[in-house]
Amino acid sequence: MALADDTRWPSPARAIIDLGAIARNYRFLRERVGRGRSVIAVVKADAYGHGAPAVARRLAVEGADRFAVAQVEEGVALRRAGVEGEILVLCHAEPSDLPRQRAYGLTPTLYDRRQAEAVILASRARGERLRAHLELDTGMGRAGIRRDELDAVIAFLKGEPAVELAGTFATLSAADDPASPETGRQTAAMAECIERLRASGVSPGLVHVANSAGVLAHPESWFDAVRPGLALYGVAPSAELDSTGLCPAMSVETRVIGVRQVPAGTPLGYGGRFVARRQTTVAVLPIGYHDGFRRSFSGKIDVLLRGSRVPVVGAISMDVTLVDATETGAARGDRVVCLGSDGAQAVTAGELARAADTIPYEILCGIGPRVVRVYTERVE
Repeated sequence: MALADDTRWPSPARAIIDLGAIARNYRFLRERVGRGRSVIAVVKADAYGHGAPAVARRLAVEGADRFAVAQVEEGVALRRAGVEGEILVLCHAEPSDLPRQRAYGLTPTLYDRRQAEAVILASRARGERLRAHLELDTGMGRAGIRRDELDAVIAFLKGEPAVELAGTFATLSAADDPASPETGRQTAAMAECIERLRASGVSPGLVHVANSAGVLAHPESWFDAVRPGLALYGVAPSAELDSTGLCPAMSVETRVIGVRQVPAGTPLGYGGRFVARRQTTVAVLPIGYHDGFRRSFSGKIDVLLRGSRVPVVGAISMDVTLVDATETGAARGDRVVCLGSDGAQAVTAGELARAADTIPYEILCGIGPRVVRVYTERVE
C-alpha cells in the first residue's frame, strides 16, 4: 500500500490506537470478574503508551469510574482532560503533594509507615479530612505496610478519626506465572491482613489485589475490585496466560523512505553487523530506537511489508532501520507494520518482548513520544 499523499501521514512513524478495542477489553474484563466488583482501570505511564486522557475518556463512556495512576501529575493531567471519578495515586504521595492532590480530587496511597504518618499529620495540620488507600506488602517486597508493622499502623489510624480508608490493596509479584504458588500465599496473606483491620475496628474500604494476570488466571485474588493494566490494552502479561477475549489496541506503522539494491558482500548499518549474502533489496525505514524500536531487535525480528514478513537487517540505529525486502516489490511510500497485523500476518508485543529479553509492558511503554498517536475506533 503506497502512501503518496504526505498530508495523510505527517510523521515518519505513528501509533494507531483503537479505542474500540480498549472498550471491548474493558467489557471483557468486567464481565469476567462479575458486575458486583469494581474495575480500577490502570492508566499510569500514559496508559502504557496509549495516551491516558483519550483512553480514560473512552473508558468513562463504558462506565469506568475508577482510575489508577502512579504520580500526582498523571492524575492532574486526567482531571485537566475532563476525566471524572476516583483517581488513585498508587505511589509518590508525599505530604508536600497534599494541596495539589486535594485541589484536583486525587486519592493518595499510604504505602510506608513513616510516609503514612507524615501524610496524615500534614492533613491534620491543614484541618482536612484525609481519604486514602492503604497499600500492604504481602510478598512483593517493594512498597506497602509489612504484616509486622500492621498493628502499629492500625493503632495510628484508630487515633486519627479524620482519616478514611477508601481502599486497601496489595500488588501480586508472580501472577503471570500460573504455576507459581506465590500468588496463593500472597492472596491468603491479604485476606488475613484485612481480617486484622476489621477485627480492630478499621474498615479497609475497597479491597483490591488482582492485576491483569490476577484477573486472567487467579479468581481467588479478585476481592472487591480488580486493577487491570496491560490486559486493558489487549495484551496478556505472559505467554503462559490465555489471551482469548483480548484485542491488542496499538499498532505501530511507518513507511519506506528509500529502496536500494546492494550486491552480495555489502555490509549494512553501524559496524557492518550484517553482510548481504546475495543481491539484496534493502528498504529504509524512518524508525529507530529513540522511537522504541529497540537496538536489541537487530537481526531478531520481522516487520510486515506488503503483507509479508521481512527481516530487520543490520544494527537498528536511533532514527533508521533497514529490512531485507528482496522479492517483495517494495517501493518508496509503502506502509510497514512494526507492531500489529497486516492481513493474516501479525507482529505482537510478546514477540518483540522475547526478542529483546524483556516484557510486553516495556515494549508498549517504550514507544517514544515522537511516534504520533492516532486514535480510531473500529466497530466489530
